Amino acid sequence: MQDRDLGPLGENKFEGLCLEVGGLTVHKSQSQMDRTGWDFFIEFPWKQDNLSPQDIFPAPLECKIQVKSTDKQRKRESITLSNLHRLIKAKIPTFYCFIEFDGKPEPQAIYLVHVGKEIIEKTLKRIRELENEGKGDQLNKKHLYISYGDADRLADITGKSLKSEIEKHIPEGMEKYIENKNQLLKTLGFEDGRYQFNFTLASDDPIRDILDLSLGIRKELDLGNSTIHDKRFGILSKTPYIERNGGILSLQSEPLEAELKFKEYQFSPGISFPAKLYISPFNEFIPKERIKLRVESRFFEFIIESNQNINFSIRSYAEGSSLKELKNFLQVMTILEKSSSPIIVEMKSEISSSYPTLSFSLEDLPQSLFDPSIFNDPAYNWSRVHELAEMAIEICRKMDIPENEVLINIEELIRSFRKSDNIQLLYQALSGNVESVNLLFSVEPPGYQHGAKAAIIFFVTLYIGNYIIGCCLALVGSLSILGEQPSLAGEKSLIGRQFIGTDETILTQELVDMGLNELVEELQNEELAFIHIKK
Repeated sequence: MQDRDLGPLGENKFEGLCLEVGGLTVHKSQSQMDRTGWDFFIEFPWKQDNLSPQDIFPAPLECKIQVKSTDKQRKRESITLSNLHRLIKAKIPTFYCFIEFDGKPEPQAIYLVHVGKEIIEKTLKRIRELENEGKGDQLNKKHLYISYGDADRLADITGKSLKSEIEKHIPEGMEKYIENKNQLLKTLGFEDGRYQFNFTLASDDPIRDILDLSLGIRKELDLGNSTIHDKRFGILSKTPYIERNGGILSLQSEPLEAELKFKEYQFSPGISFPAKLYISPFNEFIPKERIKLRVESRFFEFIIESNQNINFSIRSYAEGSSLKELKNFLQVMTILEKSSSPIIVEMKSEISSSYPTLSFSLEDLPQSLFDPSIFNDPAYNWSRVHELAEMAIEICRKMDIPENEVLINIEELIRSFRKSDNIQLLYQALSGNVESVNLLFSVEPPGYQHGAKAAIIFFVTLYIGNYIIGCCLALVGSLSILGEQPSLAGEKSLIGRQFIGTDETILTQELVDMGLNELVEELQNEELAFIHIKK
C-alpha cells in the first residue's frame, strides 16, 4: 500500500471530534515545523454552578495536545526529546493523541496518553544523561518511545469520549493540577538531595575532623579544593555548580532528645537531666571502630567512642539554668566528690535499635573537676553550695515560687547568701524550726532583762537569680546570756507580709513599713519585755 500523509488526516479528524462537543474552543498551532511541541490548544467552557457567584468560579480547563496518526498497530511511537521537553515543561495539562487508521479512511481506534509523572521522569532523566555526554544541543535528534494501550483507548470515537478522557486527568481543577505539576518538576530526581559536595580537608585525620564537625564538637574546618555539582537521578551535572580552592566548612548539627541519669548505686532512683544526643550521619560510611556519639546537657558533656573511651567534661557556670537544674547538678558534683565508688551514668533516647540504651561508669575522674577555687572562698565546697541550693529551693517552695522559673548560676547563688544576713533565719522561720536559733547582740539592747520574753522584727531581702524576695519576719523568744553576750533564744516566729517579683519596685518603703507595723500590732497583745525593730 502506498504511504499516505496521515498527519493532516489525523489532525482534521481530531479537530472534528472537538467541534462535536458544545462549548469546546480549539486553536490549531501555527507552527509548520512541529517546534512548539503541540498541535492543538483546547479551552473548555466555564463550569456552571448555580449555587456560587460567578466571580469565584474555578478557572475553566485547558490543555495542549499533540496528535500522532499511524496505519500500524505497534502501540508505541518515537517522539523527539525536544518535543517532549516542551510538553513536560508546560504548566497546563498536555497529552499525546494517537489515532490508528489501519489503512482505512476513518480512524479505527484513538488513544489519549496523559503526559504525567512517568513520561516527565523518563524525559528529564534522558535529557540529563545526554547533557552529561555533551549532547545537550541534540535533543531534536534524540527520541523516546511513548507507549499506549487499552487503558488509554477512548470508549468510542466521539467528541464526548475525548472530552471525558481529558477531564479524567484533571479531577481537582486547573489550579490544583498546575500546583501539583510544578511540585513534580521541582522534586523529581532530587529525592536524595539536589547537590553533591566533594571536598578535601587540610587535616592529618579527616575522619576524626569530619566526625567532630558533624557532632558539634568543632564549629568549622579548613577546606582544600571543593566542588558542588547539581545532581538529578543520581547523575552529576557536567559542569560544577561551584568550584573553590580553599574555604571553611561548617555543618548544622541536628540532635535528638535524650536523658542523662546519674546513679550512685545500680538501684538508686538517680538524678536526671534533659540532654541532646548527637549521632553523626557519617557513621555508616566509616570504620566501626571510629564511630563516636556525643551527649550534651546544660552542665555535662560526654563524647563516647566505640571502644568505650569516654571524654567527660562539666560546665559549672552554665548560664540560664533553673534553680532546680542547678540543685541537681550540685547534688551530682557532691556525689562525685565524695563517693569512693564509680558513679553510674545512663543515657536514654528514642533512637534506632542499632543504638541501645547506654550505661557506663565514671571512675578515676581528674581532681581538677572538683577544684574549689571556682567558689573564690575557702569556706565553700560542692557540698556546701549544694546545701545553699537546697535552702533556696525550700524558700521558693514555701513562697510558691516555681523553682523552674528561677534562673541562676553558682556565682549568683553564693552571692545571694553572702549579701543577705538573715537568710538562714528566714529559712528556719519558713520551715517552722527556730528553736535552735540564738541571736547575739553586739551590745546589750536598752531595757534588756535576763529571762524576759522579747521579740525582734526584721525585714529580710533576698535575691535569688532573677527573683527578688522580701519578707516581714518576727522572732519571739527569751533573752539570755550566751558566752557573756546578750542573746535571744528563738521559740517561735511570725511571718508577715511577703514581697515576691522580678522587679525591685515591689519593695516600696511605704509597703515595707506597713508590713512591719502589722507585726508590731500583733505582738503588742503579748506580754513581751520589749520589741526591737530591725529594718
